[in-house]
Amino acid sequence: MKIPLIFSLKTENFGWGRFSHIEVGQNTIIVKLAPTFLKTLVLAISLVITQGFTHTTHAANPQHLEQLKTTNACPQCDLTDVDLTSANLQQAELSGANLKGAILTGANLNRANLSNAELNGAKLAGATLARANLREAKLGLREPDADNPLPSQVEPDNLYNTLSWLGYFPTFIAHWYAAVVTDLRDANLQGADLYRANLNGALLSRANLQEAQLDYASLVRTYLREATLTNANLVSADLRNANLTDAQLEVADIRSADLRGAKLNNANLDTVNADSANLSGANLSQAYITNADFNGAILVRTTLQGAVLNGSNFQIADLSQANLQGAQLKGVGFNRANLTGANLEGADLSNAKLAIADLTNAQLTGAILHSAYLHSATLTNANLSGVDLQGAQLREANLSNVTLVGATLEDATLIRSTLTGANLTYTNLTRCDLRGANLTGADLSYANLTQADFAQAALMGATLQGANLSDANFKGAIGFNRYAVPRTPVQ
Repeated sequence: MKIPLIFSLKTENFGWGRFSHIEVGQNTIIVKLAPTFLKTLVLAISLVITQGFTHTTHAANPQHLEQLKTTNACPQCDLTDVDLTSANLQQAELSGANLKGAILTGANLNRANLSNAELNGAKLAGATLARANLREAKLGLREPDADNPLPSQVEPDNLYNTLSWLGYFPTFIAHWYAAVVTDLRDANLQGADLYRANLNGALLSRANLQEAQLDYASLVRTYLREATLTNANLVSADLRNANLTDAQLEVADIRSADLRGAKLNNANLDTVNADSANLSGANLSQAYITNADFNGAILVRTTLQGAVLNGSNFQIADLSQANLQGAQLKGVGFNRANLTGANLEGADLSNAKLAIADLTNAQLTGAILHSAYLHSATLTNANLSGVDLQGAQLREANLSNVTLVGATLEDATLIRSTLTGANLTYTNLTRCDLRGANLTGADLSYANLTQADFAQAALMGATLQGANLSDANFKGAIGFNRYAVPRTPVQ
């Protein structure tokens, strides 16, 4: 049987030996090549043009095939590599059937029972499987068999991203990839039951998985680009390194799901429930994630650059070293969250809730924290240069050694906050409430302290050179001598 195959060579890389990975487009399998010699590229291209591949297949059991056609039921049957293109198998009984490599392109499998079925390497592009029972079905990469051998050093689970064959032409590699991958591109799986199904490495780009049951399913390295997963159940699903770029996950349930290293660029996760999910190292840049729940989620080194997260909840979540540069975080709940070393440069955190949050060593340059709630938050060694903290609540916050150069803290509350060694040069502290604050060793040079309240504050060793002290209140301040403050000489 000839396997239809369209592929292209990425011309920015040359060679035929080692290669980095395979990418799948709408109708294309692209082999990215590692650098070697140009002359081998010429040879490889000639093989692309001249060399065809055949795939010797098992024949389906003729009696089983006849039984299916006659009764629409064939549980536990051997239908390996059967051609059922566009077949009407609605409500078919195929539980436990062997459909490895079956061609079911465009087939109607609505409400079919495919529980525990073997569908590894099956071609289901454009098929309809609405409300089908695929519980514990196997739809991952096809295992090697007598007629579909793979080199002994290659494991099928590594085909999608980590193939590193030595001495094989790109055409050979692409051929084997097409032979073993389960193709569900553009398939309709709305409401399908895929509980504990194995979809590792499968192609599901643009597939409709709306309201599908994928709880505890395995989707490692699965290709779900532009797939619809609205209101899908992905509780405890394994989506490590899955490609969900541009996918629709509104109102999806991904509680306790493993999305480490997953690609979610530009994905829509509006109102998603991601309690205790693990998204460490995942890429959610430019994603839309408003009013979502990430309570207790793990997002260590996760990329959320430019993402829209307004109104979402990250309470007790671990976002250490996460990249939130330029993200929209209005009203987001980060209470007790771990944001140590996080990059929040230029992020909009207006009205955000960061009570008892840990922002040690965080980068907040140019961020907007207008009216943010940072009660008892830790910002030790954080960089808040140019930050807008107007009206922010920083009562009892720890800002030791923080950099607030040129920041705006007008009308902010810093009662009993710790600012030891803080750099507040050129900072606007107009009407700022610093009663009982500890500013020991802080640098307030050229700061605007108009009507600021420093009552009972500790100012030992603080520098106030050139500061504007108009109507500031230093009643009971410790270590402050108004007459000892150096004044800027009149020009």
